[in-house]
Amino acid sequence: MYKPKSHNATEFIDHDEILETLAYADANKNNAELIDSILEKAELRKGLSHREASVLLACELPDRTERMYRLAEQIKKDFYGSRIVMFAPLYLSNYCVNGCVYCPYHHQNKHIARKKLSQEDIVREVTALQDMGHKRLALEAGEDPVNNPIEYILESIKGNLFDQA
Repeated sequence: MYKPKSHNATEFIDHDEILETLAYADANKNNAELIDSILEKAELRKGLSHREASVLLACELPDRTERMYRLAEQIKKDFYGSRIVMFAPLYLSNYCVNGCVYCPYHHQNKHIARKKLSQEDIVREVTALQDMGHKRLALEAGEDPVNNPIEYILESIKGNLFDQA
């Protein structure tokens, strides 16, 4: 059963929900009235649901897409001004079962040593990044349900990153 607020990966990552969301987006990609209502909600800067975001991503109406771009630019300016925001990468694990040719983590790459940071390693890395003045992190990890399952990623975030702030 789909439970978006759950910390259990099998509950908040639901295959059927993903398929239903994609079908919903496809069915509504030219629904001008719905797209307008989603953009009006986005203007309030209160967040969108995953289904609403999927409709905007699938949108095929050029005028709505242009409105979306203008709104996204305005929201970015409202939140960040004219500054560029940098994220320091924090590499949690390079184990991966995928074969994406653009990524060095892919499972066919036999030339790299595979590593997964322990929770203690993560604390040291986050502390070092903070000491260098970094305030935002981009977490990097390959996809591997055995060596770095989503529970490991969540534990890394909850147990380390938020405690360091």
